[in-house]
Amino acid sequence: MIGGVIVTHGLLGQELLNAVKGIVGKISCLESVSIGWEDDVDEGKGKINKALKEVDRGSGVVLFTDMFGGTPSNMAFSFLEKGKVEVITGTNLPMLLKFTFVQKSTDLADVARSVYEDGKNSIYLASRIYEKQQEER
Repeated sequence: MIGGVIVTHGLLGQELLNAVKGIVGKISCLESVSIGWEDDVDEGKGKINKALKEVDRGSGVVLFTDMFGGTPSNMAFSFLEKGKVEVITGTNLPMLLKFTFVQKSTDLADVARSVYEDGKNSIYLASRIYEKQQEER
């Protein structure tokens, strides 16, 4: 089973995790780490490391971060290790839901790619959908 840790600014990750639990129900091997605005870098990395160890079942861990270039992502990047830890930035709810359905796999790279693609494909500009529907009429 692939583990997951949501690493975000403030309580965003915890609320995403709460939403996943509300939709899916009981989940395993998915935790959240909140990086506070005043957190020391070493303190933040320590929290991530602790969560990694809690969810790692031997098949690897995906670190989900809120924003590329932000402090949580930069901290998460220091744990990146081929075949053991993958990092996905720009995390959204559909991405995390997909993760709960595919995490039973033991192929970290495949899980990360699948979740990443689902996350990208879940973003829409509503006005374009509306315009396309109007054109089809």
